[in-house]
Amino acid sequence: VKVKTVQFIFRMESDILLYFLCIIDELALLLLVVYLIVCLSDLECDFLNTTQGCKQLNKWALPEIVATSLVPVMLLVSWHWVLFIITSPAAVYLLRRYLTLSGGSIGIYDPTEIRNRGTLSKFQKEAFIKFGYHLVIFFVTLYCFIIGLIT
Repeated sequence: VKVKTVQFIFRMESDILLYFLCIIDELALLLLVVYLIVCLSDLECDFLNTTQGCKQLNKWALPEIVATSLVPVMLLVSWHWVLFIITSPAAVYLLRRYLTLSGGSIGIYDPTEIRNRGTLSKFQKEAFIKFGYHLVIFFVTLYCFIIGLIT
């Protein structure tokens, strides 16, 4: 009986730690998305040179993919299937978008194409969708963290 109690307590503490790490990761992603929104709006208003702006945006593309993929991986390892299913679409989308870049492009944000065919507005819409998505995931993991602390 004592071994099962210790395993149960360890499981609860590891879940609390997992949710805490997910909250920290989602906060970092929210700040990153706000930065992306600001850079994209600066590009739209011509406050920023197109080459400079795209360089700044591309610098954060890979860290965004890693941070977005970190949450589903942690949830998968800890057997939280429902949360894994909720959080994995964004990681899959960002990975697919990064891996299917054309060979000649500089990065996801290409200075030669960002002003063509409404690409800038598409990136802005995508950034606002990412902000809403990460905000929802933040509150879901915060709720799970609080429930874990209460029980």
